[in-house]
Amino acid sequence: MFNTPELKQDFEKCVQIKKFDEDHIIIEPGQYIKFIPIVKNGCIRVVRQDDDGNEIFLYHIMPGETCALSLTCCSNYRTSEVKTIAEENTQIWAIPVSKYEEWQKFSEWRDFIGLSYQKRFEKLLNVIDDIAFNNLDNRILKYLLHRANATRNDVLHVSHEEIARELNIQRESATRLLKKLKKLGIIETGRNKIKILKKTFEL
Repeated sequence: MFNTPELKQDFEKCVQIKKFDEDHIIIEPGQYIKFIPIVKNGCIRVVRQDDDGNEIFLYHIMPGETCALSLTCCSNYRTSEVKTIAEENTQIWAIPVSKYEEWQKFSEWRDFIGLSYQKRFEKLLNVIDDIAFNNLDNRILKYLLHRANATRNDVLHVSHEEIARELNIQRESATRLLKKLKKLGIIETGRNKIKILKKTFEL
């Protein structure tokens, strides 16, 4: 994961490998972050949840990446403000939170942290743009493509209710839009299953 000899040695010494099955909730809002997660393989879906249980999908954490929002909680000793879910069977490197500050002496670690913040900031801007400027058709389509690309699988095991919850829209709206995409030949639907047939198209 890291090339700096001292950092690499300490990383290999202190890190733990944790395994999570598909759809396992790794962190809930309000929990203290007990470790810094770096995805080893698989991927993690990050969603924002309010006090009423409403959710909005934010981004995926892919292999070799960490969650910048988790880093913020580690550095400020705050509880998590997001929910993280294993998108598929996933393994992570779990780093003790104390290492966040201790490893600041390594430029490679500082670069890794800085790049993580930059990537997540760009992703969050995309989320804001989607909500502000994209219609629901495009939002639901981008959501499906994000999840398909994250798992490298065109078949998603997801319900209409889950899609509606993570896009913070009405379930009826999600069902109506999915029917439209199916009619256009973009997706194929089954019971709690959606298959993406086309990845390039115009709505």
